[in-house]
Amino acid sequence: MSHHPERRKLPLIAVYGQTAANAEQRVTELLGAAGVSPAEVHTLIAAIQAGAVEGAQGEVIELDTQAPAGTSDQVQEGWLRAVEAIAGRLAHIADRTVHQARTAAAVPETRPVASKSEPNSLPTPVDRVGEEQVQQVLEAAERIFVSLTGYTGFDLDLSEEILTVVLKSVSAEQQEGYVRQLEAFAEASGERLGQLYGKYGPGGKFADESHCYLTHQPASVVVCERLDTVPMWLEAVWNEEIDAELTLERFTKHWRFGLGPS
Repeated sequence: MSHHPERRKLPLIAVYGQTAANAEQRVTELLGAAGVSPAEVHTLIAAIQAGAVEGAQGEVIELDTQAPAGTSDQVQEGWLRAVEAIAGRLAHIADRTVHQARTAAAVPETRPVASKSEPNSLPTPVDRVGEEQVQQVLEAAERIFVSLTGYTGFDLDLSEEILTVVLKSVSAEQQEGYVRQLEAFAEASGERLGQLYGKYGPGGKFADESHCYLTHQPASVVVCERLDTVPMWLEAVWNEEIDAELTLERFTKHWRFGLGPS
């Protein structure tokens, strides 16, 4: 019986993630207070992120001629192919980051009604979302989800519980028009949503409901919209009231990074 050595784990950068998240939240607050729309803020941040990835890709490309000296032609060829694969993947991530931000920005915004005395006032948070509002959003999310997946075996009570929390990341000014905003988002992002559910949803190639139950719930449509609009706000309300077992983190990775070629 042959024994394969345990595969060495590659080092993971785990230093700047929280710092970047805090910086993004601060920039969003400052630009929002200055009257910049959430969509434009998201697009600007995405452009900066894509530029950083593009810079990394440029440095990776420079490695194509830096294979260890004295190695065989076969090793040299393998080195080059690895560099090409990594560079190509980074280019794809940069393009996708900008594309997703532009798609989200194309969704018509339901702009808050600004007070005359406070033209740049921040969105008003809500402590509780009414049952009627939750039901209206749930009905819209269910229609969208079923139209994209054809799946009706979901737990509607679970989606309702999720939405009572997630909808707290919708400002008081936007609650009334949120169903229209969600429908506009679904229309503009239909291709991305289709890829998400086709890959991770019911019957998808990588479907695993036990790993991330959101991919099998209509409430996920609302989660996607909130991730593209107010990701930090969504994370805050989610972590405060819903399970802390990495569900949102896993789903976010599917939505932001998992829709490329499999």
